[in-house]
Amino acid sequence: MLPDLREIKQRRVAAGLTQSSLSEISSVSQSLIAKIEAGKIEPSYAKAKRLFDCLTQLHAKQEKLVKDAMTRPVVSVEESESLKSAIRALEKHGLSQLPVLSKEKPVGSITERGILGKINSSPGLEIERARVEEAMEEALPTIQENTPVSVASQLLSFNSAVLVVKKGKIAGILTKSDLLKQMIK
Repeated sequence: MLPDLREIKQRRVAAGLTQSSLSEISSVSQSLIAKIEAGKIEPSYAKAKRLFDCLTQLHAKQEKLVKDAMTRPVVSVEESESLKSAIRALEKHGLSQLPVLSKEKPVGSITERGILGKINSSPGLEIERARVEEAMEEALPTIQENTPVSVASQLLSFNSAVLVVKKGKIAGILTKSDLLKQMIK
């Protein structure tokens, strides 16, 4: 089922196209596009599908990829490090969470909230002796670097960050802050 025909104009304008340029790339006449947008004609299914397919492909080409928005290099800690070293890394880099690695593989994450929770639930805890693994939370999800930012954005509504991988190795990290920076560019 195709979207509402009124979306053709909305999508065309959002893509920054004129009726003539959409006509050229879709092989649908400019006059037919004008009549469709004015609501004066109902096009054949084939013509409407061609227009929507063309506009969808244009949107996909224009969408930014995660590799364009991610932060590199990734600051991380090992699960065997002290909680104090994790706190120092968070402070030094101005971060609120870090991925926790074991032999370069993500095994968890450490957050300010998780560290404070551990400290509050364990009176007398010595942060020099406590290990990251004692306060770490679930591992951050991983996505490929060629994933569209819109897909990553959905993941970030449930996670504080996502790790970006390339050929099985961590290539970057994407946070909500990174997405906001992309919006104002």
